[in-house]
Amino acid sequence: MFLEITESAKERISLAKERVVGKLIIYYESRIGCVCGNNGIFLLKITEKEDPEVDSLIKTSIGDLPIQGWSLHFLDENIKLDFDENKHALILRGESGLINANVLIIADSGMSVFSTSSVKKEEENH
Repeated sequence: MFLEITESAKERISLAKERVVGKLIIYYESRIGCVCGNNGIFLLKITEKEDPEVDSLIKTSIGDLPIQGWSLHFLDENIKLDFDENKHALILRGESGLINANVLIIADSGMSVFSTSSVKKEEENH
């Protein structure tokens, strides 16, 4: 399995890592909606916490990234993460099509790194 991360997606990730301290992981959030079937979404998470569920690695164009091993079966063998400048969104696609049209980058707080409150906190600190 391989995740290609385009240059524009790398730039977006780099910007996020300037705002939040921690390591980058791929995280499958499955605690939304009902508990039946595949009802979760893939996110990028910048975290300082250890999570026992994050027990595998996925090869990417920026190096191996931690991921929950049990979530790998939701991904195709070859996947791609790109950044759409017009939508300001990271888009995850696989061989079978669209996986997530808006991959959020979140912090340990569960908030998006690019949320309004994150930007305000950053401005207050400068």
